[in-house]
Amino acid sequence: MMPTSRSNPGWVVALSMLVGIYFAGVSAVAFAPHRDPVAAWWPAAGIAVALIVLYPRSWWPALAAGVVVFSGLANVTGGRDLDVSALFGLSNAAEALAAGCFLCRGRTGPPRLETQDDFITLIEAALIGGATIATGATLTVLALDHGDLVTTWRSVFASHAASTLVLVPIAMSVGQAVARRRPLEKAIQAFALAVVTVLVFAPSQALSLTFIPLPFLVWAALRFDVRHVAWELAGFSALTTFLTARGFGPFGGSYADGRITVLAAGALTQGYLLCAALMSLPLAIAVAQRRNLLDQVSASELVFRRNFTESLVGMLLMRGHGTRLEIIDHNDTAATLLGASGEGSLNGTSLDALLDTAEPLDLVTARMTDGHLDGWKAQTGLTGRADARVNVVLSLLVREPEPLFAAQLQDVTREYDARRQLEAAEKLTSATLDTTNCIILVTDLGGTIVRVNAATTELTGFSEEQLLGRPVWETSIAPSQAADVEALFMWPNRSGVPVSREADARNSRGEKLRIVWNNNIVRDDQDLPMYAVMTGIDVTAERATAGLNAHLLQAAITTAMIGIDTRGRITVFNSGAENLLGYEAAEMVGEPFTRLLEPGELLSRTGARSPETAFEALAGALGSDGETEPRDWTWVSRGGRQHTVSMTLSVAADAFAAQVGFLCVGRDVTEQRHNQEMMQAALEKERTAVERLRQLDEAKNDFVSTVSHELRTPVTSIVGYTEMLSDGSIVDPQPEQLPLLETIARNGQRLIVICNDLLLLSGLDSPTQLWESETLDLASILDPTEKAILPLLKDRDLAVSFRQPPAPIVVLGDRAQLERVLLNLLSNAVKFTEDGGSVTCSLEVRGEDACVVVADTGIGIPADEQAGLFQKFFRSSTAQARAIQGTGLGLSIVAAIVSAHGGRIAVESAHLEGTTFTVLLPLKRLSAAGAP
Repeated sequence: MMPTSRSNPGWVVALSMLVGIYFAGVSAVAFAPHRDPVAAWWPAAGIAVALIVLYPRSWWPALAAGVVVFSGLANVTGGRDLDVSALFGLSNAAEALAAGCFLCRGRTGPPRLETQDDFITLIEAALIGGATIATGATLTVLALDHGDLVTTWRSVFASHAASTLVLVPIAMSVGQAVARRRPLEKAIQAFALAVVTVLVFAPSQALSLTFIPLPFLVWAALRFDVRHVAWELAGFSALTTFLTARGFGPFGGSYADGRITVLAAGALTQGYLLCAALMSLPLAIAVAQRRNLLDQVSASELVFRRNFTESLVGMLLMRGHGTRLEIIDHNDTAATLLGASGEGSLNGTSLDALLDTAEPLDLVTARMTDGHLDGWKAQTGLTGRADARVNVVLSLLVREPEPLFAAQLQDVTREYDARRQLEAAEKLTSATLDTTNCIILVTDLGGTIVRVNAATTELTGFSEEQLLGRPVWETSIAPSQAADVEALFMWPNRSGVPVSREADARNSRGEKLRIVWNNNIVRDDQDLPMYAVMTGIDVTAERATAGLNAHLLQAAITTAMIGIDTRGRITVFNSGAENLLGYEAAEMVGEPFTRLLEPGELLSRTGARSPETAFEALAGALGSDGETEPRDWTWVSRGGRQHTVSMTLSVAADAFAAQVGFLCVGRDVTEQRHNQEMMQAALEKERTAVERLRQLDEAKNDFVSTVSHELRTPVTSIVGYTEMLSDGSIVDPQPEQLPLLETIARNGQRLIVICNDLLLLSGLDSPTQLWESETLDLASILDPTEKAILPLLKDRDLAVSFRQPPAPIVVLGDRAQLERVLLNLLSNAVKFTEDGGSVTCSLEVRGEDACVVVADTGIGIPADEQAGLFQKFFRSSTAQARAIQGTGLGLSIVAAIVSAHGGRIAVESAHLEGTTFTVLLPLKRLSAAGAP
């Protein structure tokens, strides 16, 4: 582990360590052989290296100078000559810098002693530092002619390397986590080690018992953390060196008896300490790594358990008893969904007693146990809730020693009910539109026609195909221009009253029509416009006979025509008005015209204070052509019934253009408005249904993604545990258990592949999916794909050939995804081709497209099944009959990737006659400058 920043212990610690170097050097010089410039033990070397590695590189020049000064002072204090002391000080600083640089290379913080590689690095640094100081000391001795060169190099190297290896681990373990505290055991172990060390290195003790303290160091390595072992090793080394220097123990006694020289005794001591370090420190590191690994395993198990119990998807674990699935564990979500309460309330219950499935569960269980079915999913009912629907995904986790199954449950009752309501709403909308006898056009926010009713085709002669997808103002029956449609959305009428207008139109034969249009909008739940609804009534006949006023006023028609004098009183009341309002003409002549209008609406629209003055406002609204625009008004009949009437008011003039009054023409559009409201309600229901469908689709995708994530977590844990059981990380497996563990791992990896494919498909369906885009030669993906399918050809008798194109075929696309396309097609060809067959892959250029062809002589695909070939989870009947494994996701992934690259995919196949897949991708266009 590498820290992100380098700590700085400060000048106080640095000065303390330099003082430590001084006193350690004084003691080492004091114990050096008489008249020999070389000390057999130099603890100051380890302190100097530790000083360097604990501080940032910016401090190293000052620290190295301090090492030179304090190490030189130690040599001078010990009685050495000034020149020798100065050279040894420089050599000690060079040693510290060499070892420190090696330990800190590639790091931004102090080195750590956490892995065996760290320990190997420490050994290498000790050797480098020892070689550096040994070379410096040898050159010093050579220059001053104070000793034997070989003996000097060997002695200095051993003492300094041992010092570094023993003391630097203390600095490398600073800041590491401390293992479980065992103060009493630590005290006993340390006391025992000290006592044994003193006894082994006691005066006059010459027996070779130096191995006895080593088990106590092993005890510390097995039970305590690395930092404790490092301190204990340093104390043990100091004690051993001190006793040996006093002439005690096997090494000191041999020197005292004259059997070996003092330098040999020192070398033996340092070699002994090296052995102790090499025995205890790697063991302590390994124990610490094992402890960390066990903690990680425990944490993973806890995460798996929490994911299981706290999942929003109902989860069941079941044990197979024959063909019966008995629940052994479940989470709270599953208990709530299945109508139970409390932890373990479903344990012991058979799954088929809870689910109302169309396919018997015992047959499903048998097929999964026999390996003929990888997984099973369906939408089922619940035996305890007749109106409930759940999505069920059943998976086989292990087969031996007894089958263990997992099931995920998701409540989709609301989505199921919404789908049924949607179907009913669609039927109602279609019936409403088809039974309304007027022109109805529905447009989107851009004015493009998205729906018409049957009456529109009948009245105008235009077919539905001629109108759909066209801007409404481009049709000859358009009720408005583009600016008018834009205004309808930008400044909508929020009173709920449709906007009416009358305009000319032409039918498919070019005949002129006069249409009264009523426009309104459909809003969403946030009151934002979604669709415009335009309803048109053909009034061509009415307007064509406008000149026959006298006859029309006497005819029994449904159009109300009322003559009004300049004072606003009724002068003419035709039969259409009588039929509409229930009044006799005789009783209405002379009455104010405003009596017919709903008072509240009249005063609100005209802004008048009384009905008497309101007529003046109505007359004032006349346009320059002497006529008002058609507008819906509420008329009140004799019985108080209100009618919605499309009314226009125009000036009536004599032959000399003198105004003699007004003519009001009104048409009862109550039923039309009612139909329009019904249609709007139907469209609103349709919009809601479409939204529910979208939510259903999102719920499906979320379900697949969630199940994949939730399934991948436990399967990953199972595979991890299986690998730990296989490699003996926890216990050594029995030989007969290894095939079973390999089977578990292999099937777990298959489940992980399925999950990854599902997640990939979910990502490909997502609008936020990002694609890499690079210029590539399609031929460059043949070699990697050919190597990738080699494992599939093991133990197979298939002739597989790749035909390279004569020239580069350059496309713009995502290399990894295009390789996946070719790999999926080739792996399918190998899988579904029997031994003795052949598989070919070729690349060529066809027109403006790059063409990839994968052909095989395999089992083929029945023609009647090819329509669903690129759908998710599709598997041909031939593959199912032959129990060929697969998830049915590969070709759907291929189709999605090809489509995202703007390409096309086609298949030619027949039952048992082989299959040929052809993928066409657009070639990258070359610029004129780049053209040959």
